[in-house]
Amino acid sequence: MVSTEPTRHASGALPPAEPTGQSFPSDRGDAGRPRRGGLVGTPVFWAAILALVGLVALVAIGVAGRALHGRAAETPAIRIPLPAFELTDQRGARFGLEQLRGRVWIADFIFTTCPTVCPKLTQRMSEIERRGRDLGDALHLVTFTVDPENDTPAVLAAYAASQRLPLERWTFLTGPLDQIESTVLDGFKIAMGKKESSPGLFSIFHGERLVLVDQQGVIRGYYEANDDGLDAILRDAGALVKSR
Repeated sequence: MVSTEPTRHASGALPPAEPTGQSFPSDRGDAGRPRRGGLVGTPVFWAAILALVGLVALVAIGVAGRALHGRAAETPAIRIPLPAFELTDQRGARFGLEQLRGRVWIADFIFTTCPTVCPKLTQRMSEIERRGRDLGDALHLVTFTVDPENDTPAVLAAYAASQRLPLERWTFLTGPLDQIESTVLDGFKIAMGKKESSPGLFSIFHGERLVLVDQQGVIRGYYEANDDGLDAILRDAGALVKSR
């Protein structure tokens, strides 16, 4: 905390004397030169002015810094309880909400054969992992497949290995289609599904937002997978970790 004391400005000069028409000799003995009183115009005066200006600037910067820090430290206001789920991770082990309790985590939704947006989402999640390493084990990443019929645990493990992703801090989940749909659609409120693009051919669609979940399994925000979104989700994740 920065505290400031009120500044008292006093020149120390005596009020000018009433004119008497009489001249006083200077310290050098010049009889005709009137004496100049006070500090105005002296180096000491200008040094005091500069110090005062600097003090005001420092106070203003401190107040602005505290205001910005306060905003960054605020936890997100949104609160949507996430229903319990239990799926299967890339090792073939059961993994769900219970295993994530006590940690802040970030979720995204992809399928491994997606040629367009999914690689970009994985790249963004990888950037979050890298930038969030200072939070340690308090932050975890979770990727849900929206194509569980093809994305088996072995396929997810191979996908993660091909991307050199750190599975100690990042979990990939699959499971029966009805459980995936229940978790993604009803729990996260994220769109997913298949639509027939041509007779006999189906294309998969899904939401592209990143989701922030707190230590109690409550959704705290939805974020775009762009630069601003990453800055925001990392800021909010850090605030949640520190608020514990």
